[in-house]
Formats: sequence, C-alpha cells, structure tokens
Amino acid sequence: MISSLHLKNFVAFTDLTIKFSPGINIIIGENGTGKTHLLKAILALSGPESLSEHPGEQLARKLCRLYQPLGEQVGELRRTGTRGNAMLSATFSSGQEVSARFSGIATETKVRINRVSGAAPATFIPTKEILSLVRGLTAGQPDQATIDRIFDDGYLDLAHQLIKEGADDLETKVQLDPRFASIVPRLANLIGGRYELRNGRFCFQVGKYVEKLGKSSSAEKAAQSFQDSTLRFVPAKLPLLSSGMTAEGYRKIGVLQRLLSNGSLNPGAAGPLLWDEPESNLNPKLIKDLVLALLELARNGQQVILATHDYVLLKWFDLLMDKGEGDQVRFHVLSREEKTGQVHRDSMDDYKAIEPNAIADTFNELTKEQVARKMRGLGK
Repeated sequence: MISSLHLKNFVAFTDLTIKFSPGINIIIGENGTGKTHLLKAILALSGPESLSEHPGEQLARKLCRLYQPLGEQVGELRRTGTRGNAMLSATFSSGQEVSARFSGIATETKVRINRVSGAAPATFIPTKEILSLVRGLTAGQPDQATIDRIFDDGYLDLAHQLIKEGADDLETKVQLDPRFASIVPRLANLIGGRYELRNGRFCFQVGKYVEKLGKSSSAEKAAQSFQDSTLRFVPAKLPLLSSGMTAEGYRKIGVLQRLLSNGSLNPGAAGPLLWDEPESNLNPKLIKDLVLALLELARNGQQVILATHDYVLLKWFDLLMDKGEGDQVRFHVLSREEKTGQVHRDSMDDYKAIEPNAIADTFNELTKEQVARKMRGLGK
C-alpha cells in the first residue's frame, strides 16, 4: 500500500506531492495533466527493480520501458525547462521509502531505499484491453523486439500476471473466502460467464453463479465450512468462445476477474491496484456493478488508485460509498496552470468539493443544452 508520492522535474510534473487514501483513490484531470504518468511512477517505484543487485540500472530500464522516451534514455524523462535533477519518491505503509533521481543526460538512476522489504508490488491495468492479446505476448518463442516496440511494460507485466497459475480450485475460494464470495460471482454474472485459460489463451465460458442448497464438494474440503447453501458456477451448454469474440468491455471485467481468481490480486496482501480509465469500452449500465466490486475490494483491504474521465463512474462512487462500511474515497484533481504550464494537485474526500471539475462541468453544460433545446421546441 502506498502512502505518498513525490515527483519533481519528472515528465509532466515540476513539483507534485500526493497523499493516498488506503481505500479508493480517484485521479481526475484534463488530457495532458499526467494521470497515466502518475500511475506508472507508482508502478515503477513499487516494483522489484529498486531491490535488485543493480537498482540504478534496472529502475532506469523500467522507467524507459514504461514511458518509452524516443532515445530510450532515462534522462529524457527529466522535465525540460526546469532546474535540478528529476526525482521520484514513494513512501509505503510498511515504512519502506524508495527514491530515485537522475539528470537530463543520465543513462541510469541513483536509488535510495530505507528498508529492503515490506512493500508488495502494484498491479497496473492499462486503458486498452489485453486479455485477447495474452496468447501472442506470452508465447514460447515471441518476437520480443517487435513486442517491445509496440507495447510498454504496463501491458507486458499484466499479460504475465494473467497467465499465472493458481486458479485450480476457484470454487473453494468462492465458498470459503468472503472476499471472493462477494466479488467473483458478481463479476461473472455481470458479464454472463467467466474467462478461463486454456492452452495459453483465454476462452469465455458462458454461465452464471447460482445458489444451491446443501454442501458442495468444495465446502466439504474445509472443516470450518458449515454453509447450508453454496454459490457454484453453472456453465451453459454452449461451446467456449475465444476472448476475441467477446465484447471488449467484458474483457476488461475479465482481467479483474482473472487477477482475483489466480491470486495476483489478493486483498489485504497485494500492492495497490492501479487502473487507467476503467470505464473505457464499458457500457455505462455495467459501471455501477464495477464500482460496487471495487468498493468491496477496498473494504477487504485492497488499495485502489484509478484515473478517469467519466462522470458516471465518479458519480456512482459518490452515491454508493458508505462511510458506515468504512469506505474511504479520496478524489485527486490535477490541473495545469495556464501561464507556467505547471500541474497542480488538489485532494478532497467529498465529491461536492471537487474544484475544478471539468467532467461535471461538461456534463452540466450538456444537460443545459438539452433543456434549452426542449424549451425551444415548446415555443414552436
């Protein structure tokens, strides 16, 4: 879990400090204010590179693989027009602090760590869907040079997390772990089935979770299970579908489903979940259930940091958060000063206090235009 992040003279940021909630964090801002840059900085600093045998070299390579500067040198990530070195620093709830700095001509970073253990690496879900690409990205003999030119490490790291084994007995997890019982069935029923890894590729099994009376075979495996009813996935009598034949929005839900199923995302133990524009390619009617799932993850100890442009997503968090359930939702607004071009950050725990709120302002403008059109129609 990350507590705070400080970025100075780095990519979009001249000097920015942000303190995160242990629950849900929502980053908003106009295009070009650095939302994705911020998520990738967390991903880099929470990864294993800073703890490697050659941390300066490895972290520099990771930053280049995430941001892909033209000359493939980490020094290019130093913000132009500023004085001093670029600096990135993260503090984690475990007490670990990781900082890195480099000049504009550097080929590696200078890394300082105050503790060498304790922080779990973050999981990053990028804007574009990746479930259907896993087979090619993780093949036995891939054309790695070509793959590296097309995809940054945000995509490649996720692809390898998705094929991680560990979902052999998902039914037992659903029965015995309340975190899975409340989230995994919701996601599966939301999209009408679940994604399964078969021979190195993801397939979609149509079906749904239903409640059945009596103990299931999964429940019998644990002496502590005394359930009178169980949730079980019931597949439809339909052939498997390739992931590419399913809706892209469903595949995005499928990524979250898979990360939970194989243990890559383990609430209470995993590092922060970073999600860039979860609403992209998602039908608005699915967003409410996605927000409910993310809130449930946070209630079980999973820190979530997401970036969004979507009013519907923002508003559902505002309406569904329940402080009585311990929900902690913090909004971080990034805005650019016109004269200097500097990006500023304002944070608040109340949706109504968001200022500026370009998303809500645009939605209100649209509503006013719609009302004005109706009024003009009444006058005819």
